[in-house]
Amino acid sequence: MVVIADISEVDEIVDKVEERGEIEVLEELPVRSYPTRATAIYHAISTGDAFQSYLCEIRRFGLLTPAEEIDLAQRAAAGDERARHQLIESNLRLVIAIARRYTTTGVPLVDLIQEGNLGLMRAAEKFDYRRGCHFGTYATWWIRQAVSRAAGDQSRLIHLPEHVATNLRKLRRVVAQLSQQGNLDPLPEQIAEACNFGLDEVKQLLDIIEQPVSLDTPGDDDAHYPLAETIEDSAIPAFADVATQHLLSEELHQALASLTPRERSVITLRYGIGDGWSRTLLEVGKELGISRERVRQLEVVALKKMRSKFSCQ
Repeated sequence: MVVIADISEVDEIVDKVEERGEIEVLEELPVRSYPTRATAIYHAISTGDAFQSYLCEIRRFGLLTPAEEIDLAQRAAAGDERARHQLIESNLRLVIAIARRYTTTGVPLVDLIQEGNLGLMRAAEKFDYRRGCHFGTYATWWIRQAVSRAAGDQSRLIHLPEHVATNLRKLRRVVAQLSQQGNLDPLPEQIAEACNFGLDEVKQLLDIIEQPVSLDTPGDDDAHYPLAETIEDSAIPAFADVATQHLLSEELHQALASLTPRERSVITLRYGIGDGWSRTLLEVGKELGISRERVRQLEVVALKKMRSKFSCQ
């Protein structure tokens, strides 16, 4: 097996793979939430030759054909955990493609990858193949939300000692895990046990965070989605106020499915859906073989349709 020795090789991989991602797991997640092979990958990137080993490992997972993806999604929806794991494993590299664009924030790439992988796993859990949306397209929004939130946290952690910042990141991930398990407001004692921290340390960390409301708490009494799904991702172009608050939720499937194939291609390329890279009007025109003005017209029509779709939810 060829070992990837340089980050530039990741760029080459990303350029060749349009809508593929990677799965990584957080050490604190329940064992049932991820496959054994993915667990091994996490430990690989957390030690010594971490990144080289990780990049080498993800090459073992092949890409899926559209038919294979639909088949796996159907089986996963029916409760087949192995199918869900394979769907995740076969969508490697997308998290790296997105996470590496946030490295200037000062957050270690491995941490960004971990956060992005949690978003990818959430996407796999919520994905509905019947909406006619590619899994990579849907997963992109979850990954970018998770990575950008981690990067944004750095502004609050940058003046803290490194060990404190690291513990804060771990605490936040554990709180998210407990919330996913149904404990929306975990006690400091529960957090301390899950983190393997002392109770006093947990209380000090919670004081630093100064954010008692869980992001997995329902948005309001009638909401069917958590607060996290309504948070705007500043890294994504704000093409519509309503869209930016809902694109991370399941309504994205419906919005994209309402477009024609050409309109969907324009939106996908313009906003970097699938590969995390936004194109200009001129670049989109060249890829689709149409004029810049035609791209603009298609974008306006597509966004109007998506905006209308969201307003009907």
